[in-house]
Amino acid sequence: MSHSSYEQLETEGKLPFDVSLHSVNFVPNHWHMSVELIFVLSGNLEVSTGNRQYRLKEGDMLLINQCYVHEVIGLDQNIIATFQIPTTYLKQHIHNVEKISFECYSAEVGPEKQNGLDNMRQLMAEMVQLKYKGGEAYELEMEARMLGLFSILVKQFKLPNSGEAMNIKYMERMMSIITYIDEHYKDPVSLQTIAEREYLSVPYLSKFFSENIGVNFQTYLTSIRLKNTVEALLRDQEHSLAELALEQGFPNAKSFYAAFKSRYHITPHEYRKKYRPQTHAKQEGSASGYLAFNQSSALGIVRQFLRRSQSHQLEPVHAVVQLSASIPLDRIQRQIQHSWKNIITISKANEGLQSDVQAHLKYVQERCPFRYLRFHGIFDDSMMVYQEDHEGQAHFNFRFVDQLFDFLLSIGLKPFIELGFMPFDLAADSSKHVFYEKSYVSPPKSMDRWCELVDQFIRHCLNRYGLEEVESWKFEFWNEPEYGLFWPATEEAYYELYARTFDTLKAISPTLQIGAPGRIITLNSNAFCEQFFAFCKERGCLPDFIPLHFYPHEDMDDLLSKNWVLKERLSEKEISPLTVEGFSKVSPNPDYLKESLEREIGLLAELGLNGQELYLTEWNSTAFHRELTNDTLYKAAYIVKNIIENLDSISGFGYWVLSDNIEETAASSQIFHGGLGLMAQYGIPKAAMNAYEMLGKLGNRLVAHEEGYIVTAGRGGYQILAYNYCHFDDLYALGDTSFITSISRYSGFKNERLLKIELTLTGLPSGRYKQVNHTISRAHGSSFDKWVEMGAPPVLTAEDTAYLKAASLPGRHIQILEVGEEFSVVIRMEPHSVELIELTPLL
Repeated sequence: MSHSSYEQLETEGKLPFDVSLHSVNFVPNHWHMSVELIFVLSGNLEVSTGNRQYRLKEGDMLLINQCYVHEVIGLDQNIIATFQIPTTYLKQHIHNVEKISFECYSAEVGPEKQNGLDNMRQLMAEMVQLKYKGGEAYELEMEARMLGLFSILVKQFKLPNSGEAMNIKYMERMMSIITYIDEHYKDPVSLQTIAEREYLSVPYLSKFFSENIGVNFQTYLTSIRLKNTVEALLRDQEHSLAELALEQGFPNAKSFYAAFKSRYHITPHEYRKKYRPQTHAKQEGSASGYLAFNQSSALGIVRQFLRRSQSHQLEPVHAVVQLSASIPLDRIQRQIQHSWKNIITISKANEGLQSDVQAHLKYVQERCPFRYLRFHGIFDDSMMVYQEDHEGQAHFNFRFVDQLFDFLLSIGLKPFIELGFMPFDLAADSSKHVFYEKSYVSPPKSMDRWCELVDQFIRHCLNRYGLEEVESWKFEFWNEPEYGLFWPATEEAYYELYARTFDTLKAISPTLQIGAPGRIITLNSNAFCEQFFAFCKERGCLPDFIPLHFYPHEDMDDLLSKNWVLKERLSEKEISPLTVEGFSKVSPNPDYLKESLEREIGLLAELGLNGQELYLTEWNSTAFHRELTNDTLYKAAYIVKNIIENLDSISGFGYWVLSDNIEETAASSQIFHGGLGLMAQYGIPKAAMNAYEMLGKLGNRLVAHEEGYIVTAGRGGYQILAYNYCHFDDLYALGDTSFITSISRYSGFKNERLLKIELTLTGLPSGRYKQVNHTISRAHGSSFDKWVEMGAPPVLTAEDTAYLKAASLPGRHIQILEVGEEFSVVIRMEPHSVELIELTPLL
């Protein structure tokens, strides 16, 4: 670096930027066509730029934008790393870099960006080590880290260009002036001398100097003389301080003492005594006030820093997005029915008899009560409802049905029954079956026998539970008959089966509620829907409600033609192809559910069915039973986002499914195998289950709803539920799961950001309030992440299970507050996290 106040960057070797270690004494006002980063490894210093003054201590960082005039003062013995990156280099890698600047002063960075600072410190320490270590691919490794550094700066510390930098138009003139001062500072230089040399008037030059350097001419000249005098007094013990000051251009000792005391806040004698022993007699001051120092000592500090940094794994750095709003609490928008609470689901009826699934159902009803439990397989052979003897006589047995329904009603759940599948003895073609535990999908060999089965089943329920109870139940008819795997016969055969079943129920009681078939709404064709409802209108058997199924695969038509569930060829109970390896594509559209429902509602309106109740009896982020993100924190934000965005838009949202104990596929030996459930085996709640619990705490009056949060009133107070949803990236959406492993499952998302939401609640009655924060994050409320943290054991002991259950609870923080008419909350969330704030007045 030169001695002039414009620093011409000279890089070493093939590197297009400079990385150096220094001990700084005093660097007068200067600028350069480079971004400069100062990273303090030890000691303290002060940096001034414009009207700002920054104090930096060990571990602190400060970024100075290109062409910004700045001054650096070492307040004690220090070691710093400086990184100077030319604007030309930045232009090659950052689009429109000339239109932006950066603001990064570590002492004033909020908690949401601390992870970014940690990563920057790590990268800078590694670059310093590489600089002095060298080695093969040294330049590539240095550039990779420098680009990583600016990736963080762009994500978290970017600002529009403030226009406070030195005006490039005047740089040539400024360089001429300061070069002259640098060469003649020992002489009696005056503003008049320079004005004549530059062919300028004295008033113009005075103003020009102040505007571009930031200080007046005399202050700048004094700073140059001071810098050189300080360097001389540390080198030279033989001459007095007064002699050295006069030699460097000060008019007298008094002016030197005043300038020194103003900068360093101690006397020159104290400074020399304090810092001279650490310097060496032959030491020469390097450019711009950076002093020589013990390099091995500095590198030792860097190595210690790297060891500290590597003691924990650094999290990836994300952009920070800030949302803010003022929420008047006295403006209630509408009542909320929370129709999502109407349905929760398990897969098959028989699963509801298993003790672990019953425990899962009790768990959800205690924490987030639902009204209906939807399931299929009520006539599966595992329920032993229908058998024929050797003479072909039908026998009916509803013992397991009674056990199931008795249990459900005892915990406050009504049955939402999918009528199906076909008992083996009643199937026209027993080779037509699906799932690991077989469910037969054949039409009946006798339509009358099928109607008799339905009649016997309904009458038994009426006799046991009464008409008033049973007429409040829902009877969905069959599963996805538009898909050949679930209905291998003709559409006409299905229509007839539906109509005969409809007539059977209505003959018993017209108040019984029978629904249309559960139909996938993400298929490209609406033909089945249109033809089915045209048939119903003509035949007089319009359903009482319409069930819908949603899985966000835009190529569902192709998926359904593939063998991704068990067919006859898997008769030996092979593992289902519904594994993460079999994962195909998922929609890249984060709003696919909302848009699909809007499209479906519009379609039904066109068909004259806009008065019908709609229920999602199956919905999930995937149709795959071994999709590893199912277990992660992602699912919590996915559920909250989609329920809040579609709040009360339909009559029910039956998330598929409650429990990982599901007989559609072979049981996995892994606790976190990517199952569709809210609950893992052994009653371990996933982050998704905790999301439902938080949703259940919302009030029944809507105050405000924007992307990222909802504010409600009710339950004796106010509630804010916020979420930070990040969707799958394009590679994952295309089916590329190569970067996902059993313990690392967060690499398939895009636009991950830290979300900071600042809400000011107005119109709040003054008084004392209890604020309870509930947090679902990777650290709190995510059993998968806790399992990884505990070492990802493949087999859990009872003690392990108890630990995971306890560790799976959301974070909880309580405080008592005095609140005026306005109350502000700040919510900081990592990607995929969910936060609920309950604000309750105290009496």
